[in-house]
Amino acid sequence: MWSPKPPAAKTYQDYSESLQKAKIQSSVLQRQKKIPAVVDYVKSGSRFTVLIPRENAKLTFVLSGIRVPRSARNPGEKGDPFGQEAHDFANRRCMQRDVEIDVENTDKQGGFIGVLYINRENFAKLLLEEGYATVHTYSAEQSDHANELFAAEQKAKDAQKGVWKDYDPAAEEGDGEALPAANETTTSSTTNGTTNGSSSTSSAPAKKDYRDVIITHIDPSTCALKLQHVSPTASKALDNLMSAFRTFHVSPSSSSATTSAPKTGEIVAAKFSEDNEWYRARIRRNDRDAKTSEVVFIDYGNSEHVAWKDIRPLGPQDRFGTGKLKAQAVDAMLSFCQFPTVKPEYMAEAEGFLRTTVEGKQVVASVDFMEKSTSGNA
Repeated sequence: MWSPKPPAAKTYQDYSESLQKAKIQSSVLQRQKKIPAVVDYVKSGSRFTVLIPRENAKLTFVLSGIRVPRSARNPGEKGDPFGQEAHDFANRRCMQRDVEIDVENTDKQGGFIGVLYINRENFAKLLLEEGYATVHTYSAEQSDHANELFAAEQKAKDAQKGVWKDYDPAAEEGDGEALPAANETTTSSTTNGTTNGSSSTSSAPAKKDYRDVIITHIDPSTCALKLQHVSPTASKALDNLMSAFRTFHVSPSSSSATTSAPKTGEIVAAKFSEDNEWYRARIRRNDRDAKTSEVVFIDYGNSEHVAWKDIRPLGPQDRFGTGKLKAQAVDAMLSFCQFPTVKPEYMAEAEGFLRTTVEGKQVVASVDFMEKSTSGNA
């Protein structure tokens, strides 16, 4: 300590200089919680240079779960509304301060994505409460802090702070979503350490797709669902078709049963064993020895083995064909659920729970994804 030479400066390894180095170090840091660190530099409202003394590590750190308007990088450049305010707020609260971080992931530029705590408070929450950020729904819901972030955003909305200065609760109720005041120009705000200006023209969350449906069948082997969309038009069309369909097949002139194996995939009339009524059905496969066919009732989704004597030609296509009214049973799967298909006893319990809870009942489905076919995730 008495040496006239200045002490050697501590050197830090920059793990954000390449994506490969970031991924390797990220796997180490993700196993630790609330890592002590120091904010060396504030790059923007949500992007920091952070030093971790015990790891001799230097890294770019990005706040997860939020969008922050971009601040101007150069004196002559124009930033997004409230971008500079967010940057100044981060400077005041974090610059050269002791913090703690949790690392969750990395971005494509080698940034470390996660949670930064200042005085034991989630700094993303503080930005949201001041109206200097908005919640990025998808990434927020992947974290353990979703409720905290959404509550902080709502607090800023109620106080009409920052980007929510023109927030109108009535408009949100009417449109299903509300846009912050800065959204029309915030086309390149930072989200999870990436700039989304090149691929997005608005920071508004996607509008929810809610639909009234009836769960008509639950597959016991997979718990996949069959459902019907509920609307006055669709319900009336199906009721009218089924009324005419049953009247037609009660008539003696329409009582000719199938004597040979029907074609696989053919749409026919089949009698359902539980109520002895006729329904539209598709042939799935045939058992020639037993003279039965496995059929799927296309308007309800359930299936059963039906004797050939209880299978007939469909009838006039212009009255009962799928060109007149398409099959009403739609395939669906529950989002974010994986059922225990390898454990029959647990699978039976899951199916029983679903049957008791939703089968045959009208419910509201939140549609997350739809394939080009009729199936979707709800």
